[in-house]
Amino acid sequence: MVNHGFRLDIVGIADDGVVGHAIEVLEIAEVAALLAAGARHPFTRTELAYARATRDPERRLAARLAAKRAAARLLGGGVSPAEIEVVRRPGRPPRLGLSARARGRLAELGADRALCSLTHGREQAAAAVLLLRGGA
Repeated sequence: MVNHGFRLDIVGIADDGVVGHAIEVLEIAEVAALLAAGARHPFTRTELAYARATRDPERRLAARLAAKRAAARLLGGGVSPAEIEVVRRPGRPPRLGLSARARGRLAELGADRALCSLTHGREQAAAAVLLLRGGA
């Protein structure tokens, strides 16, 4: 696993409305273990239903897991990946649905929205997450 990211409020840099950013890369095979019978995983019913309706569910879920982890790392404050949902919007970019605690952390950090981008290949999946403030 490779993860990169930082919150700009911590390093004292804030430009163009970006409060923080993170990139998460993970092995798609990791998702199979999470989906094993009885294993705990951070996926919502909606995420699972969407992925299982595709021919490559583990890739779809791996990209979502990468986004959830990146967002949770940026938000901090005990926010877990299970408190973040990657919402699919046909014909539009995915968006992040946040629990009340995650929305609170977003506001505490001075951001008012989070953007994400997902991708996957044959063996790895990745996501980038941006926390933004204002109209930028």
